[in-house]
Amino acid sequence: MSYIDKPRFHKPTHPARAKPVPEDPSLEPSTALRLPLLRSDHVPSDAPPLQAHAQAGIEMQRRAMDDVRERDRQQAEQLEILMRAKAQLRKELPLCGVRCAAAACSSLAHHPDVREHVFRSRRSKHIQPDPQGDAAVRVLQLSLQQDERVPQPLMAAVQAWNGTLIPHPVVFDWDYWNVDQILRALLPDALEEGAPSAFSMVGHIAHVNLREEYLAYRYLIGQVILEKTPRVETVVNKLDTIETEFRVFAMELLAGKPAYTAQVSESGCLFTLDFRHVYWNSRLHTEHGRLIDQFLPFQVVSDVMAGVGPFAVPAAKKGCWVLANDLNPACHASLVHNARQNKVEAHCIPSCEDGRAFIRRSILQAWDAAFPAQDASLMSGRQKRRERKTPSDTTPSALDPRPRRLIDHFVMNLPATALEFLDAFRGAYTDLAQHVGYEALEAEIQARQQAPQLEPWPMVHVHCFTKDVEHAATDICARASAALGAHLAPSDVSLHLVRSVAPNKDMYCLSFRLPRHVLYHP
Repeated sequence: MSYIDKPRFHKPTHPARAKPVPEDPSLEPSTALRLPLLRSDHVPSDAPPLQAHAQAGIEMQRRAMDDVRERDRQQAEQLEILMRAKAQLRKELPLCGVRCAAAACSSLAHHPDVREHVFRSRRSKHIQPDPQGDAAVRVLQLSLQQDERVPQPLMAAVQAWNGTLIPHPVVFDWDYWNVDQILRALLPDALEEGAPSAFSMVGHIAHVNLREEYLAYRYLIGQVILEKTPRVETVVNKLDTIETEFRVFAMELLAGKPAYTAQVSESGCLFTLDFRHVYWNSRLHTEHGRLIDQFLPFQVVSDVMAGVGPFAVPAAKKGCWVLANDLNPACHASLVHNARQNKVEAHCIPSCEDGRAFIRRSILQAWDAAFPAQDASLMSGRQKRRERKTPSDTTPSALDPRPRRLIDHFVMNLPATALEFLDAFRGAYTDLAQHVGYEALEAEIQARQQAPQLEPWPMVHVHCFTKDVEHAATDICARASAALGAHLAPSDVSLHLVRSVAPNKDMYCLSFRLPRHVLYHP
């Protein structure tokens, strides 16, 4: 049994070394702070309060979108409410502290008879400056109430260190509370559960997706997120579903500056994008990395719906030859920029056309390009020295030296419709054989069958949604088979659950090798 396989036996932590649990306070909502539920005049009088409130919020949003002055009025009104609430979001705990020499304060805090009485919180320090301004003195904050009897061991330890017990209340104000605590204290009682404190980050932009019942107080919510989240400079709310041709959505600025060009770091690459005109979902970074890990250096990758390059740019940086496409001109411009700023423009060839046309053209383009199987410019000096000493199966000198003429991976990341594009693979190699000659194509396929690092047939990774969450594999394979014109059984494919989009809607990645009879379909 190797060391790594041996079972681990951990000694239990000694009680004296156990970290105390922080005593984080809660923010109890007060009636004076609670915002009211609003009511629309355009709902029946017997309509449930939440329905009437949601309709009022929808109408407020519509008026704000149609009239700039109305938008400014709503925003100013909600910011004024928040400013008044800040002074009242305050909680004071009447506690005691030990005033002692600064040099002794830390040692006293670790004394066995004192340690359990030290007040600790995740966002406040238990050693505080002297309220009288003496630089040589500190106050050790205790969790002991001012009217509580002092335990004799604690008092003895304090006296032994020449300390003095003093009233030292702990005050928690606006700076202490987090977004969730503040919104739960301010929003109406009926909205307290599920307060919209969650959001996704795209660079400096916080993107929220508010439900209808929160629209009436959307500017207040946005301002709280802006002020309480350090990296956030802009807060936007999605106005509609992603149903446009380019998967972008209309958005409303809730707080901060109208700066929509963001920089995002992912997979060791820097991406610049205009969030108004391109699609980016930070929650997909794990899926991006999962697929990129499957690509090997000097493989040819065709990214059919590349967006701003979350698959294409890291794959090119890894050493793949990438043909990247997106129909959205804004995505294409960002893709070109991102390839350049990550210094992979030589390995990432962008285009802007329909996905079906690109699939057919990229197959011909890869053959004509005959990408080299080696590129020393991608290797650092350290890698070159390591290869000279111990070459591995994936270093350039160990790879098959034949030019890369066939695509190894197709990536189709357009979940709403990508399955429909599978019909573009029917007869794709028939067209290629007419372009280069059947004998030349068959010779290349046979050579790849003999090479240990190469596969004769390309792998397809297609993202899709399914609403049949109980029978996802059956549903997805049936739709893929219909588009492909060939039967795909669940046992013949790899199906990876990417994320749950809604209670009855999941996103998957379907991966399979294209069959010969599909590529050579007449």
